[in-house]
Amino acid sequence: MTETGATSVDGTTATSDTTDTTSPTGSERPARRRDIQGLRALDVVAIIASHVTQWPSGGFVGVDVFFVISGFLITGLMLREYDRTGRLSLARFYGRRLRRIVPAALTVLLATSAVGYFLFNTTRAWETIWDAVYSLFFAANWRFAAVGVDYFHATSPASPLQHYWSLAVEEQFYLLWPAVMLVTLLFATSRLRDPRRIRWAVGAVMAVIVAASLVFAFWQTAAMPTVAYFSTFTRIWELGIGALLAIAAPVFIRMTRAARFIVGWAGLAGIVTSFFVITSAVPFPAPWALLPVLSTAAVIVAGIGGPQRHLFPLVNPVSTFIGNISYSLYLWHFPVLVFLLMLMPDQTPQVTAIIVGATILLAVMSYYLVEQPFQRSPLLESFNGSAEARSEAWADWREKFGTRFILSSIAVLAMVTVVTFTINTSLNDAIPVAAPAPVAGAEENPEIQLQADLTAAVSATAWPDNLSPSLDRVMSSTSNNNPARDCFNIGDTPRFDRCTWGSDDAPNHMYLVGDSTAMAYAPAFKAIADDSAGQWRITTVGLYGCRFTDVAVQNDGAGVMDSCEQRKSDIAAQISSDQPQLVVVSNAFALGQTPARVPLSVSTLVASAVAEAAQYNAAGRIVYLAAPPLGAELGQCYSPVSSPQDCNSPVGQTWLDFAAATDAAKGSDRFITSLPFTCANNLCPAFAGTLPTRYDSVHLTVEYSTHIAPALKHALVALGAM
Repeated sequence: MTETGATSVDGTTATSDTTDTTSPTGSERPARRRDIQGLRALDVVAIIASHVTQWPSGGFVGVDVFFVISGFLITGLMLREYDRTGRLSLARFYGRRLRRIVPAALTVLLATSAVGYFLFNTTRAWETIWDAVYSLFFAANWRFAAVGVDYFHATSPASPLQHYWSLAVEEQFYLLWPAVMLVTLLFATSRLRDPRRIRWAVGAVMAVIVAASLVFAFWQTAAMPTVAYFSTFTRIWELGIGALLAIAAPVFIRMTRAARFIVGWAGLAGIVTSFFVITSAVPFPAPWALLPVLSTAAVIVAGIGGPQRHLFPLVNPVSTFIGNISYSLYLWHFPVLVFLLMLMPDQTPQVTAIIVGATILLAVMSYYLVEQPFQRSPLLESFNGSAEARSEAWADWREKFGTRFILSSIAVLAMVTVVTFTINTSLNDAIPVAAPAPVAGAEENPEIQLQADLTAAVSATAWPDNLSPSLDRVMSSTSNNNPARDCFNIGDTPRFDRCTWGSDDAPNHMYLVGDSTAMAYAPAFKAIADDSAGQWRITTVGLYGCRFTDVAVQNDGAGVMDSCEQRKSDIAAQISSDQPQLVVVSNAFALGQTPARVPLSVSTLVASAVAEAAQYNAAGRIVYLAAPPLGAELGQCYSPVSSPQDCNSPVGQTWLDFAAATDAAKGSDRFITSLPFTCANNLCPAFAGTLPTRYDSVHLTVEYSTHIAPALKHALVALGAM
C-alpha cells in the first residue's frame, strides 16, 4: 500500500511526518502535517525568489530547511514500519524513493538537456548533458564542487541543473542511513527488551554522526568553502537533526499547548530571519546554517503533539497547495530561469513575471501528470508474491492514473517540440565577416590594423562563419595548447628551459611573469622571440590563479594557495640569478582579498605588485603590462540565439582604476595598456577579424595572443625597452 499525501522538494509525503507516538498503537495513520507543507511552501518560494530576483539574500537556506524536514519524515517512516512489522524492508524503502524522486527529476533532466542542446553553444550544451548524467546518478554535488574549485572554470555560467546538488546530497545520505539504522535496530533488539531503549540506541548512533559531520563542516567551511557548500559530509548533520527529532518524538509529544505555541512561532521567526541575515559572504554551511536548521527543528517539534492551527502563515490552503507542488517547483525553476534569461537578457518586471509564470505552469503539469501517477503506481512495490494482488493494483492504477500518464508523455513531447521549433526559427544566420582591408600606416604601427578589426567586430550584428578556430573550439580547449603550459600548471615545478623561446645565444634576455593574464600573453612573447633574428631570448613563467604581489591574494582554485608563494619565490630567485635585460609583469586587474578574507584595495594591490617586482634585482627595466579588460562570459553570451552585440563588454571602472594606479606607481618603470589590441570605442568584442579574442571572460586565445605579437613588440620598442 502506498502512502497518501503531497510530495516535497525531496519527494517525501507529508503524511509520513511523525513517529508512532502520534498514533500510540501504531495501527492508525499519522495525522497530516499541514505545517510541514507550509514550511515547504515558504522555503521553495524563498529559494525561487532569491534566484530570480536576488532577494532575499539568504533565500538559498531553504534547502537546509528541506534537509531537516526530509530527515525527520524519512526516519519517522522507517521507525513506524519497524514498530509495526518488526522489520525494515530496504527494497521497499528504495522502491518508494525511486517512485517519488526519479520520474519528475528525469523529466526535467531530459527536457533541460534537449532545450540546452539547441539553445546553448556546443561546449555548454555538452557540459549540461554531462551535468544531467551526474544528476541522474545522484552525484551532481561532487561534479559542481569540482567545477567550483577548478580555476579554468571559475567564471563559467551556472548550469541549469546546478540545483540538483541538493537531491544528490539527500540520496547519498539515504543510500547508507537506512542500512545503518536497520543494523542498529537488529543489534539493539537482540540485546534490549525495552522499545524505548531500542529507539535511543538508534538516536545515539545518529547523534555521533551529527556531531562528526558538524565538526567537519566547521573545518571545511573555513578551509575549502566551495567544496563545503556542496559536500555531503558537511550536510549530513542537517538531515541528521531531522532524524533525531523523529527518534525523540516521544519526548516532545508531552509539550504543553502554550510551549508548542511559543516554540512554533519562534522557529518560524528564526527561519524568516535567516532569509535576510544570511548572505553569500558569511561562512556557510558552518556555522550559519545552524540558524535555519535549529529554527526548522523548533517548528517540527512544536507540531509533534498535534495540529499547529495557530501557525496561520503555514497552515492555510494556499501554503498547503504550494507545499504539494514544491518538488516540481524546485526542479523546474532554475532551468526556466537560465533559459529565459538567455532569450530575454534584460530582466524587466515583465520578464520576471514570465519566469515565475512558466515555472508555476510547468510545476503544476509535472505534479499532476508525472509525480502523482508514478508515486501511486505499483511499480517497484512488493505484493508478497501474490499475482492477484499485483494485477488488482495495476488495474486500480490504470483506472485512476492511466490517462494522466498518457497525457504527461504527450505534454513533455509537445513542450520539447515547441521549444525546439521556437529556438530553431529564431537562430541568427551566420554570415561571413571579412577582416577590414589593410589600413594605411598599419605596417609601421600594427595597432592601427588591430583597431580596425576590433571596430568592425563591435559593430557586427551576426556571428561570422569564418572564425578560425571557432568559439566553441577555443572555449573547450581553454589554455591546453598554450606553449608555456609547462610553466604555469598548478602543483608542478616549472622547467624554465621548457618555456624559454628564441636563440640560446641571444644577447638579450626577457622574462614575462605573473598570473593567468600574463600566461595568456605567452604565445605573443614566444612569437616575438622567434621573430627577433636571434636578438632576444624570452622566458614566460608564472602560475594560474597566483597574483604576483608581495601580499597573498586569496584564490579558491584547487591547489593555488598551496603553490603560489613557492612559485613566486622560485621565479624571483631565478630572475635575480639571470639578470635579464627586461622583465614584463602582468596581473589581473581585479579586486581581491587576503586568505583571512580581508578586502584589498586597488592601491594596495598595485603597490604590492610593484614591491614584488622590486625583489627581482633585474639588470634592465621592468614593464607592467595591463591585463585585458574583463569581457563578457562567452559561455553565457555566445549561443545560436545570441548576437555578437551580446558579447560586447564595456571597459569597466575597476580596470580603469588599476590602469591609472599602475601608471602612477611605476616610478622609473614602464606601463603598457592593453586597450589598443583588445577593445575599440570603449567596447571589448569576442572576436577581431577572423580570430576569437578570448576563450572566457578575460584570457586571450592562443591564436589571438600570437596575432597581437607585432603590436606588443611595437609598444615595447616605443618605450625603449627593446
